[in-house]
Amino acid sequence: MKRRERGKASSSRRTLVSSAMSATAHPTRELILRELKEGPLSTLELEDVTGENRYNLYHHLSVLEDVQLVTSSIGDGRTKVFELCNPKRPEVAFMVLDSGDNDEAKVLKKILKLVHEETPGGLPHVKDIRRAKMVFYYPWSSEE
Repeated sequence: MKRRERGKASSSRRTLVSSAMSATAHPTRELILRELKEGPLSTLELEDVTGENRYNLYHHLSVLEDVQLVTSSIGDGRTKVFELCNPKRPEVAFMVLDSGDNDEAKVLKKILKLVHEETPGGLPHVKDIRRAKMVFYYPWSSEE
C-alpha cells in the first residue's frame, strides 16, 4: 500500500491550525476574541477591556493576526481597529463556552448533557465542568 504524500499546503494548514489552537489558549487572547465577537474594537478600547498595557496588548494582537484569527485596519485618528477574520473557507471554527456567561451556560449544559449521554462510560465529573473549548474541522481542513 502506497503512503500518501502530504504537500506543503497541507503542512502549512496543519501548522496554522496548531498555532491557532495555541494562540487561543492564553486568557488575554481568549478575552480579546470574546470581545471582538461583539464587533470591531480599537486598541484603546481593547486596552480598557483587557487591562493590558499597550506593549502586551500589541503582542497578543500580533499573535492573533499571525494565525489569521483577527485582522486590523486604521480607523479614525490613526487608531488601529481590530476585528475577527471571517474567511470564506476557514480551516477550523473555534468555540469557547463558559458557565459564567448566562447564554453560554445554557449551551454548555446542553452540549455536556448530550456528550455525557452519547459517550460510552459518560463524561467524568460532568457536573464539575465549567468551561469547554471546541474545535470544528471542515472537510477541507487538515486532519492533524
